[in-house]
Amino acid sequence: MHCTRLLVITAALFAAISTVGAQDKGGKKKGGIQLPPMINIKIADFTDGGRIPNKFTCAASPMSPSPAMTWSGAPATAQSYALIVHDPDPVLGGSATNDVLHWAIFDISGDAKGLPEGVKGGDQPDGAKQINNIAGNPGYLGPCAPPGHGDHHYTFELFALNAKLGLPASTSRADLMNAMNGKVVAKGVYIGIFGQK
Repeated sequence: MHCTRLLVITAALFAAISTVGAQDKGGKKKGGIQLPPMINIKIADFTDGGRIPNKFTCAASPMSPSPAMTWSGAPATAQSYALIVHDPDPVLGGSATNDVLHWAIFDISGDAKGLPEGVKGGDQPDGAKQINNIAGNPGYLGPCAPPGHGDHHYTFELFALNAKLGLPASTSRADLMNAMNGKVVAKGVYIGIFGQK
């Protein structure tokens, strides 16, 4: 009787270990949802969850440069990257779902391992395109939480895609997100904090 019970428990443990191993290949499962592999993002000038130096914000200049960043960990199926930098703390229009878009650049080459500091607005030499930010201009708009609003969480979301999107630079953020749907093979998130007294 005890031997039978021990065999059943051992079999159950082996089954659980096999299931966990299968889920870990190509992304973990959480709550029944298959998550894509994670991209490891690194921004040398501030840590993930750390304060963004004034150099990259409106505190230094309305035309502040974008920070340099590198990434790794995307699968070989990545054909392009899209980066969206946004501030999720404010809600536009009082009851809208949109937050503040600071930068969106897509069709970055699948061979890319990062972006240099100070990416200029407009189309890039490698074919990457930038849509209009909240100020109505293509390119990076530095964090600029209004004085007295406390710290905001500027979120850098990097998507590895299994195709180039081929969209025009006039694409809206909503259309960009829709075009990426079903093409994401890996994702990374990096957050920087900024606020003004």
